[in-house]
Amino acid sequence: MPSENPMQQQSQAQSNSETFSYSRVTTFEQCPRRYRYRYRDGVKEGFRGVEAFMGNCVHEALEWLFLERCADRVRTAAEAVEKYCEVWDRRYTDGGAVVRVIRAGTELEFYRRTGAELIERFHRDRFSVDDRSTVAVEQHFVIELGGRQPFQGFIDRLARDPSGTLHIIDYKTGKRVPRDFRGKEADQLKAYAVAIFARHCEAECSEVVLELDFLRGSKPLRYRMQRSEAAATENELLARIDQVSDSTVFPPVPGILCQWCGFNDLCEGYRPRN
Repeated sequence: MPSENPMQQQSQAQSNSETFSYSRVTTFEQCPRRYRYRYRDGVKEGFRGVEAFMGNCVHEALEWLFLERCADRVRTAAEAVEKYCEVWDRRYTDGGAVVRVIRAGTELEFYRRTGAELIERFHRDRFSVDDRSTVAVEQHFVIELGGRQPFQGFIDRLARDPSGTLHIIDYKTGKRVPRDFRGKEADQLKAYAVAIFARHCEAECSEVVLELDFLRGSKPLRYRMQRSEAAATENELLARIDQVSDSTVFPPVPGILCQWCGFNDLCEGYRPRN
């Protein structure tokens, strides 16, 4: 597929510096204990929530769909759904963690069917009318924040519109669809924009379009970010990472989301619902 050079800068930080990601930071902010289990102790989660599992399957099918277009192969909605089902079956039997349905009264097949419906709708309402060229899908980057902190991420899709402007696109399968471009999902894309600006000079890229595409929503949420905003975003992200790095205690934060945590069988903060 057409692709620009890998978005990577050689780290000049000390060899013992940890490479952070946005999900790593937000995991700590949501529950320090879960962060400790996953990133400090390296504990394997006991199960995968079916919602996250479905989301991973949808993302792999979308990646395939755009790669096929880059290879000049036209794929129908039916073929995209078939690919999704193939991915679901393969991932479900790959020997990884057990897939668990948390919501009472809901069957596994419901989620499999929901993902297929999201793929079919995406092909009809988004993919078929998208005239942007795909630069890369699942684009991995590693940059250095503030000249000292390695930071990495994966961009679902990096695209260029007919005017030449780059679009950083993130596809979401969750039920919650915000009304406007804000919240942790928006902040994540702003952090990714820092990487894009670091890679391109100002003459090449003075602004980027950030796009949150909630597949259950009627249209994507967009924000046009200027290069002048990158420094503040970088500093805010560094402050959050420093807070994680400086922490020495990792207490659990009990709540409803504990049901979906693959470490809940280890955590004293978990209280099963009757």
